[in-house]
Amino acid sequence: MQDLVKTIPNTHCLRTYTVTFTYPAFRCRYEMEPEKVNFATLTIDYAPNELLFDFPSLMTYLRAFENKPISLESAANRILDELFERLQPVWMRVEMHTEREHGVMIEIVAEQGERPLLLQRHPSYR
Repeated sequence: MQDLVKTIPNTHCLRTYTVTFTYPAFRCRYEMEPEKVNFATLTIDYAPNELLFDFPSLMTYLRAFENKPISLESAANRILDELFERLQPVWMRVEMHTEREHGVMIEIVAEQGERPLLLQRHPSYR
């Protein structure tokens, strides 16, 4: 599936900066009951290296999860693994937030790479 994500060259790879992508309509199927749908807000933060995402292809990749029976926890980690391998960024973080029945909030956070110094200086950053 990661082959769905196209990349473009980062013309500012000598600068440390971060990119945040938020997709409030992430969906996948419940792993145990594939007829039911999981909904979540997905946020991807990353500090690019030599490559950037082509965002339309990133959307195609994320939409490919819509009919997959997979837990949100597994989806977050799979997305991190596949996108990190594809982009080779300095750092990447994938978060999923969802509200389940009875008002229970679930937050899943997976992170890989070395967090840029500019984020380490700001403790208020997630």
